[in-house]
Amino acid sequence: MLELEKTATFYTGYDPKEIISEVDVSRMSITQTNFPYIEIRKSTGGHSTFIRGTRVMVSTIIEYLLMGETPNTIVENILPHLTLAQIRDAIQYYSVYKIRIDQERRENTENAGQKYLQEKLGKEEYRKLTGE
Repeated sequence: MLELEKTATFYTGYDPKEIISEVDVSRMSITQTNFPYIEIRKSTGGHSTFIRGTRVMVSTIIEYLLMGETPNTIVENILPHLTLAQIRDAIQYYSVYKIRIDQERRENTENAGQKYLQEKLGKEEYRKLTGE
């Protein structure tokens, strides 16, 4: 089992400015009902965490937040089919499972994809396929 941090920092999404809070997650009971908008599904690279009923990964939401977007701008301008409740659930999930989501973020980069293909295809087949 992964060792969880005792506190997690996350954006709460309240106006007028985004507030960064620290939450004591050391005593949280983690069950499916704690995160009603989150689901884990098998995808091409393994298991990934998504906003339930969508193709949007929790790691995508976290990437937007790390780029400076707010929960409000995400639902208003970037992913209007999502709700603030879904975004907040993703943030809370990340605050508890930061290690898992950060791993997903590392695995979903272009470099990681290239490395995966090279390992699966071999260097020669990879060169033929990509022209590199």
